[in-house]
Amino acid sequence: MGFKEVFLFACVLGAASAQTYRVCVSSLQTGATCSSLSRDDSQVTCAIQESRIDCALRLAAGQADFGVFSEEETLLLSQMQPNDNRVIASIRDATRLDNSSFEAVAVVPSNHTNGLEGLRGGVYCHPGFDSTEQRWSPRVLRNLEELAARTDRCPNVDLAGRTAEELEVETLNGFFSSACRPGRWSRNETVDAALKSRYPSLCARCGPNPTCSGYTIDMGVAVAGASITNRHIQALECLRTNVNASAAVAYVAWQHVREYFNFRNPQDIPNFSLLCPDGSLVALSAAVLSNSVSPCAFIRQPWGALVASTANADAVLASLRTWWPGGIKPTTNTWQTTLYEVLAPGENTRVVFQDAPISVLNYTSSIRTISPAESTSSCLPAVRWCTISTLEQTKCNWIRAAAHILGIQPTISCQQRNTPLDCLMDTRDNQTDFLAIPSNYGYLARQHFQLTPVKLVQNERADASRIAAFVKESSVLTSNITRFENLRDKVACFPEYGGLAYVSFVRAGQERGILSSTECDYARIVGEFFGGACAPGAIDASHALSQSDFNASVLCTACRPTVPIVGSENASVCTYNYNTNMYFGNNGSLACLSDPNSDVAFLNTRNISAYLTSLNLNETNFRALCRNNTLAASTGINIDDGCLLAYVVDAEVVTRRNDPLYNALNTLLDSLGGYFGYLSENRNQLINLEIFSPLNGAKDLLFKDSTIGLTEPTTVSPHEPARNYMELIRHLQACTGTAPPIPGLASHVFSHSIVILLIMGFMTRFVIY
Repeated sequence: MGFKEVFLFACVLGAASAQTYRVCVSSLQTGATCSSLSRDDSQVTCAIQESRIDCALRLAAGQADFGVFSEEETLLLSQMQPNDNRVIASIRDATRLDNSSFEAVAVVPSNHTNGLEGLRGGVYCHPGFDSTEQRWSPRVLRNLEELAARTDRCPNVDLAGRTAEELEVETLNGFFSSACRPGRWSRNETVDAALKSRYPSLCARCGPNPTCSGYTIDMGVAVAGASITNRHIQALECLRTNVNASAAVAYVAWQHVREYFNFRNPQDIPNFSLLCPDGSLVALSAAVLSNSVSPCAFIRQPWGALVASTANADAVLASLRTWWPGGIKPTTNTWQTTLYEVLAPGENTRVVFQDAPISVLNYTSSIRTISPAESTSSCLPAVRWCTISTLEQTKCNWIRAAAHILGIQPTISCQQRNTPLDCLMDTRDNQTDFLAIPSNYGYLARQHFQLTPVKLVQNERADASRIAAFVKESSVLTSNITRFENLRDKVACFPEYGGLAYVSFVRAGQERGILSSTECDYARIVGEFFGGACAPGAIDASHALSQSDFNASVLCTACRPTVPIVGSENASVCTYNYNTNMYFGNNGSLACLSDPNSDVAFLNTRNISAYLTSLNLNETNFRALCRNNTLAASTGINIDDGCLLAYVVDAEVVTRRNDPLYNALNTLLDSLGGYFGYLSENRNQLINLEIFSPLNGAKDLLFKDSTIGLTEPTTVSPHEPARNYMELIRHLQACTGTAPPIPGLASHVFSHSIVILLIMGFMTRFVIY
């Protein structure tokens, strides 16, 4: 290195030593950890984000300086941000410092012939879809199957009602004679159980009394260096015990192949070979097994990496070299040690620095590449997720890419529209396939757009929709309003026509006998009961609940424009937006109730205190009218659940009735929730992307932030608000007779195993209304 280069390096190092860097970490990091990073003369501060994907966005925007990303996340970034940031180091296992974190290989008997096609009719030994020894994504776990059995091709197969998992397992069953493929075949428990019942041969080689929950074969005595509980070691034993079959293969990690043959069964080395993706064989030998890199592999995986913003990559790399000489964890109890534990946790980790920062695409492409979703073959067409903003479209594209990187099927296509009603219309018209909507639009989605739920969200108790009726205290005193019957000819306020509050009143009115249970025109029965109302959207075609000759403008007489019309102080509007109708929405309903001419409001009590404050209203001016037809004992907004008109979920996912992809969509949502939802073990997520959380600081994208999970749309759901919601909808549809039949998932999956259907009581999870 010449004087000029030495001088420049010294300048960079000097500048780095004087700078404080922002290390981006996910919200899983505790405040105590970040406080430890700030002690003494630390040059690092925490930039805490919702997820590591948020960190990638912050790095690209220059709002953070560096962070750590998992193996699969680097592959995701190579597609979503190929040149935005720079890899400055990899995080490796100190016992395996090769360029890839694992290699997936296929081991076959040495007399194997005819390449991948020669596996047809043979025995298949797999480490399992619940194996924790290797962080293998579904794409990695299924790679050999896809190449050999062509599980991504389904010519001449009727796809209606089929799930991606069913198509895959059916193809495998026709290709292999028997197998041990343990673990979950589907994230949907009912589908998983049904498939294992229908295709027991794919569990037959797991050992005595196989259940596909794991291997039960006799592993013999334990041998140091090759754990008998390791699924890859067990899969190799499965292969060895079936070596005389017409064909056999074990799909495992190379490191475990070396352990199995070097330490456990060296005498069997000559009997086996590696089957390469091109169909050739490489005989195993002591020399081959001494090499930490396999001679051929189906997949090689890049290590997780430290990634820095392009602007600061050189400086951060120089600083890290000084903080962690040799890439080893410092032995002193300093902030540098804490930083190492945050970014490279574990006893055997080693940081291997890049010679110079490189793009994420260049980092991954030399080891593993994945074709874009749009150029990847699949049995099922992509499902089209309808989004309503640029921010939602961005989040959808990240989910789409993350699901594709992991190999989750079917693929997703993101389709942007302007409003939820646009999405409902386009889903009805087969221009899009699904979206999550507020449950406020649930009845409208069913009646006007002929849609059906595929999932309901789950909420924490405080976040569910709590619909209540509040009567103005002055109306209680002057008009003696103490029961629902007393509301006749009074003036009512609703957040929106056909919304949750509106239909909750309809049910309560029918239960009390003040509304006809045989009149299915829900505009007529409400409009004729009240003397006036504000139900925004009542005369709009997009909100029509039924064919009706009733003049629904009576449901708009109490609405008021946000900008007064000169010369017409009592003019009303019926628009369903905040810009033109001052009484639209929950806040608007409270404003409507404060109008001297109004008597009662039906609304969601969530955030009601904030609404009252913003309107400068006193809660003692209102009193709840309970569903059991009694008036609350005292004024105020704090009421128990027994007083509510409805306590239900706040959102649901809807699609077309009888859509042929309904079942595939249902199981896709289970997979998305499993890999990117709160039910996943976040610290072990392959890709730390939170599907139910904000992205890049933007809230309520695709799903409300109040969502904690998904559940089946059934009256026997274990989630109370979900049960209540389906009961509410069922009550309303009982009159109109519009409840669709049971969708295809239940009847189709179990059509080949009726006995299991009868045994498994939880099959009722899939009854849809």
